Amino acid sequence: MKTCLTVFAKQPIPNRVKTRLVPPLSPEQAAILYTAFLTDGCEALAELADVDIVIAYTPPEAQHDLQALIGDDTIYIPQIGNDLGERLVSATQWAAQHGYTKILIVGSDSPTLPISYISEAITLLDARDIVIGPSVDGGYYLIGFSVENLPTIVPHVFEEITWSTADVLRQTVTRIQSTEATLGLLPPWYDIDTPEDLAFLHAHISALRLAGDTVQAVRTESFLASILMKLNTKET
Repeated sequence: MKTCLTVFAKQPIPNRVKTRLVPPLSPEQAAILYTAFLTDGCEALAELADVDIVIAYTPPEAQHDLQALIGDDTIYIPQIGNDLGERLVSATQWAAQHGYTKILIVGSDSPTLPISYISEAITLLDARDIVIGPSVDGGYYLIGFSVENLPTIVPHVFEEITWSTADVLRQTVTRIQSTEATLGLLPPWYDIDTPEDLAFLHAHISALRLAGDTVQAVRTESFLASILMKLNTKET
């Protein structure tokens, strides 16, 4: 069985990524932080066995820069579509056309997401048509499909969704309920979109260190410490 794990990624250009973190961050700091999110996340995902990592990138000219950051051991495809729903449909259909029997899609805003959650999603797709990882902001950090019943599910579950709002998960579940698809659910996790999210991320990583647990987002941790030190210096 072939599993495809697609990471939706943007070229880390100032004023194009993590714009809701500006301020307190500068556009350049936000772009560097996003780069850390992306590289930390992809490095962690590379530990998964028997999984092909696919980077679905935007804008169309972003492949060269992202390949320089992430490496050549992944597959690169452009995001295609006018909105997020269309791009998700395109990436899902690409994976199905290339023979994958399990298809997972994640974002690049959850650098501390436990890899065990991804493994659990893959296992759930042995018995479920769809798997979702709910995000605490009302969206989802992961969605996945078993290809067996895919034509009855996609593009349906990605249509009529108010993207980038707190209603995404609720609307998606409603779309799933209107099909005969079976759903598997992962534990909730968090994305980093706002200054409050950033503060929580820093506190969470600090707590992991204090508890002696593994911190997989080492680039994020290092740059966060640097950023917060600079911000605190400016405030004083």
